[in-house]
Amino acid sequence: MDTNIITRDNYWQRIRGCCILAVIFIHCQSGADAAIDSFNGFSYFIIRNLVNFPVNIFFFMSGFFVKPIDDNISYYKNRLPKLVLPYFLYSAAFMAIRIISGSTITVRTIISAVFLGTAATPLYYIVVLIYFTLLTPVLIKALNNRMLTVLVFLSTPICLLGSYILYFFGHDFWVYLKYSPVWLSFYFLGMFLKKNSVAFNKALLWILLPIAYISELASTFYLMRLNGFNAYTQLRFSGAFYSVVIALLLYEYSKKRHNAEKADLLSRLGDDSFGIFFMHCAFTRIFVNVIQFKEKMPLVLYEAAELVFAVVMCEIAIFVIRKIISNNKTRMIFGV
Repeated sequence: MDTNIITRDNYWQRIRGCCILAVIFIHCQSGADAAIDSFNGFSYFIIRNLVNFPVNIFFFMSGFFVKPIDDNISYYKNRLPKLVLPYFLYSAAFMAIRIISGSTITVRTIISAVFLGTAATPLYYIVVLIYFTLLTPVLIKALNNRMLTVLVFLSTPICLLGSYILYFFGHDFWVYLKYSPVWLSFYFLGMFLKKNSVAFNKALLWILLPIAYISELASTFYLMRLNGFNAYTQLRFSGAFYSVVIALLLYEYSKKRHNAEKADLLSRLGDDSFGIFFMHCAFTRIFVNVIQFKEKMPLVLYEAAELVFAVVMCEIAIFVIRKIISNNKTRMIFGV
């Protein structure tokens, strides 16, 4: 068994497991175009907003587990290959799939794939995480300066407000927003809570949670009525509110020691979450191509089957690769 897994806190591994399941669900067959007064449309509306948090929480956890840095160069040498190598490997694999399937690949397509992670839907996350990794030594210094701390925390609301203003004046900025510092507050929040012993009222957070969820529903409903574009995005004030409440609840319950707890299915998914993150879109695509969704099908059951298929196939692929390749070489494939 991988000794790196044994020493991990199973509490946070379970959270990673929940988040990767939410990510896969988001990338499953969408019901965004279904009428909200239909069963498929309404069930998707309820569930999709319920799981509208994983990217924010993944960034939060990445910041929370930043270790003290004694030497910036050593930090970069240790951290960056775990992100860059699998990123380029999977980008190349997805680009190869595009070529085989007959898609036209231009120089612009390649440049976009390299620098923006457009080879596959979720790869932008790795691009942003690389940016944050490069910024981490600076962010650690910012933690010791109250003014800089406030400015970093304001990065998310400022970016969101700017995107709202641009959209109001007819400029579509949503597609570029995910590459802005809009996620930075979540990464920094994790670093801040790790460094500072802060107590939050759990009862108040539990009261705020349904309020935040209702704000998500209202925001989605408004965007659907407006034009439907990006109605389910996490990049909005209601999404930030919802994710912050969840992050603070997770932080409060993490104060109980969980290391001695026995690993379970969710923690195992957490252990493999990075590999699953890279692979799952390939398997969801296979599923929808083999079993095409029909309008009369119950969407929630179709999505559940698609999610289970993707998870099982990812775990099989990871198991086989680990059997074939030694553990110290799987970093290029799984990043861990």
